[in-house]
Amino acid sequence: MKCPEHGVKLIDVPWARKGSAFTLLFEQAALTLVREMSVNAAARIIEITDKRLWRIVEHYVGQAIEQFDLSDVKAVGLDETASKRGHNYVTVFIDMERRKEPVLFVTSGKGKQTVAKFSDFLKTHKGDPSVIQEAVCDMSPAFLTGIKESLPQAEVTVDWFHIVQTFTRALDKVRKREGRVKPLPKHLRWSVLKRGDADHLTTNQLKALAELLDQGLDTATAWRIKERLDWIRLAKTPRAARWRITRFIG
Repeated sequence: MKCPEHGVKLIDVPWARKGSAFTLLFEQAALTLVREMSVNAAARIIEITDKRLWRIVEHYVGQAIEQFDLSDVKAVGLDETASKRGHNYVTVFIDMERRKEPVLFVTSGKGKQTVAKFSDFLKTHKGDPSVIQEAVCDMSPAFLTGIKESLPQAEVTVDWFHIVQTFTRALDKVRKREGRVKPLPKHLRWSVLKRGDADHLTTNQLKALAELLDQGLDTATAWRIKERLDWIRLAKTPRAARWRITRFIG
């Protein structure tokens, strides 16, 4: 307001956040777009700079994080992912017991220091690292060390995806090595790397797989080992799973 006697006066209004140059409705629209696309793309659509949009995002994300109550978190999952080209990583922590909006914490980097950061985050949001009973992760030695140091009561469960990934990579090494000395069926690569059933394979891939099994090659043996993992996963009880693992190794 501009008063001839008292000059310019700023007042709070119900339809805009204090200190913001935008209405609440505009900010709501901006956040809706950011959930569906990159900040740069959303900024182009609503015709503001990406820096101004980042300020909106950081305000509301920070406000939401301040309200976190992590006192009931007992099982967490963690994994790193590349955020940009090259060796730029972020590590994401999720609540394994929460189906809706499970993400708890995201930090730059990977390795045991990220687990230490998560432990500190827990403490500042009503959580307790000693209450965490289970941590689900890959077989990274850095993660395993970080969990042992920062989440001392947590039992480690190796994520099923990473178990299958390890076997799949080993299978692919066998295929490549054998392919250098013996002719392998066409369309074989994805035949053995994907799940071995008709729902996941094309007609050509199914034919290539059948031809591989008929020839009795090392790749066929490696494929059978990888496919046998599902038999362990489908065990009904821990005791049955232990028995199946023993049979599998044998």
